[in-house]
Amino acid sequence: MDYSLINKYLRGIATEKEVGEIFMWIKSSSSNKSEFLKYKQAWALTAKSNKNLDIAWTKVQRQTTGKNRTRFLLQNMMKYAAIFIVILGVGMVLQHVLTERSSHENLAYLETVKIDAPLGQITNINLPDGTTVVLNSGSTLSYNIPFLNSVRNVKLEGEAYFAVAKDSEHLFIVETQSVDLKVYGTSFNVEAYPEDKHVNTTLVEGSLGVISKKGEEMVRLVPGENAKYEKNLAKLTVSEVDIALYMSWKEGFVSFRNERLEDIATKIERMYDVEIIIRNKKLRDELYSGTILRNKPLNQILEILLTASIKYEIVTRADQSRLIYWD
Repeated sequence: MDYSLINKYLRGIATEKEVGEIFMWIKSSSSNKSEFLKYKQAWALTAKSNKNLDIAWTKVQRQTTGKNRTRFLLQNMMKYAAIFIVILGVGMVLQHVLTERSSHENLAYLETVKIDAPLGQITNINLPDGTTVVLNSGSTLSYNIPFLNSVRNVKLEGEAYFAVAKDSEHLFIVETQSVDLKVYGTSFNVEAYPEDKHVNTTLVEGSLGVISKKGEEMVRLVPGENAKYEKNLAKLTVSEVDIALYMSWKEGFVSFRNERLEDIATKIERMYDVEIIIRNKKLRDELYSGTILRNKPLNQILEILLTASIKYEIVTRADQSRLIYWD
């Protein structure tokens, strides 16, 4: 194995093909896996001296053969690591997380991080590159680490606000079920719940490309624009919007203008972790405007939102979310 490839992988700059070669080599034998773990431990301790580490590792390789190779490698690597620690002890701090992971035999070489925002809650996330994400109720964000590869790629199910860290050398892509978003150093909101009929993307700052699953850029948004992709029709509509309407959920309230009651019910379900059944089907398409505050009790929200002509009933269920009937 060319250990310069492993070095590239650990620095997060290896190509997909190179990562595949490394994984195949690791899985081919237990001795290869053992060597990888030892090398990674040494790398974690000497993160700022990768060039010297390559030279040291190559020298050790040439001096070892046969059954004693593994023991000799470990002894020499420990010696070189000790030297590098004295010179570059800061590397030990920078790579603390990697060192901890390397101590486990069941180490995942390409690890998927998955973060959920439970119903009724909002989750704040800091990605490895400095990007910040606010994840709305009932949403999931996932990404692979090492994160800084040629493309910073995340997958979203639900709604999230992104403030992407600028990095001209690494693209940032948000994958949703229906469309992808190519980021050009920007902040934006994405609403892409799998069960919804549409994906809504609103650009706050910068520039954002909406990409089809075929890889074609359908439109590039400017600040203040919203792109609505209707899944069933495969139709994209771009319009100028009031950004505040799409961003208010981050501040603990949701504003809506002329929205269907059925769609509002879905938002309430996610905010309060309840199930709503609209028994009067005629009500589903009625349009409403208003604001929902997260810190208010559910019954107060319903009293304010619903008119006198609409009645509701709240049913408490054991080991399940509350059930609400609208008539």
